[in-house]
Amino acid sequence: MYNPNNPPKQKPPPSYTYYPQQHSVSPPPLQHPIPTHPPIQMQGPNEYNDAWKFNDATTQMGMQFGRTAMMAGSEYVEKNINRYVNFPALKHYFKVNNLYVANKIRLLLFPWRHRPWSRLVKRSEQNGQMEGFKPPRDDINSPDLYIPAMALVTYVLLTGFVAGTEQKFHPEVLGVNATTASLVMVLELVLIKMGCYLLNITTETQIFDLLAYSGYKFIGIIVTLLVGLIAPFWMEVVIFVYTASANGFFLLRSLRYVVFPDSTNTNTVNSPQRKKRIYFLFVVASLQLILMYLLI
Repeated sequence: MYNPNNPPKQKPPPSYTYYPQQHSVSPPPLQHPIPTHPPIQMQGPNEYNDAWKFNDATTQMGMQFGRTAMMAGSEYVEKNINRYVNFPALKHYFKVNNLYVANKIRLLLFPWRHRPWSRLVKRSEQNGQMEGFKPPRDDINSPDLYIPAMALVTYVLLTGFVAGTEQKFHPEVLGVNATTASLVMVLELVLIKMGCYLLNITTETQIFDLLAYSGYKFIGIIVTLLVGLIAPFWMEVVIFVYTASANGFFLLRSLRYVVFPDSTNTNTVNSPQRKKRIYFLFVVASLQLILMYLLI
């Protein structure tokens, strides 16, 4: 019942909590739509095997083609260059070892008491006939091209160093010295060949032998230049005269088989012709003093 003295209690109004509404900002529409790609399809094992077989066959064909091209190129180069340079014969002059190089340099500097000077021949194992001379590593009297080549390079570099110590170095110095050394060697070869022609000397000596003998002079020149860096001038002159004399004596004995190809020909050649050939040897030996002086 309704009692006026006790009015009914009113419920409090519900409380409301305000939460600010978050507005999502959408990005502007793209001007260029992103292209869609079809989904990547995974290849099955059979497809991988087919691709691998194809690549393997292509690789083999490429390797075979490259091998054929290299063989054809090397054959062409060998065929054309061998007209001017006998590479099989040239390899003979580079068959050296450390022991030969050390003994040969010692022989070039101290040739006075060396015996014998004759070269060792190589004979066939079947019939015993002569097949040529033994390589340098088996015969100290055999000429080589390894020592002259290394000596020429060392000479060019050493002359550049000497010019640097005198404040005269320019890059052109190396080229000038290399050209001068080459011209001196060519001049010596021409003189020896001309002398052999005028004296009617028929020999099978190859041009590589004479080139090797001409290049041995750089050993004495290098020693002279090294002494000149640490010793007074008069000692450099003494060393130069000694090394030039040693090189001349070495050529006097080594070129004997060129002037007299067979030892038995020494007695068969008539006396005037034999004297001319001996004089020719002395001229070549004496010429070393002038040629070495031009290179120092």
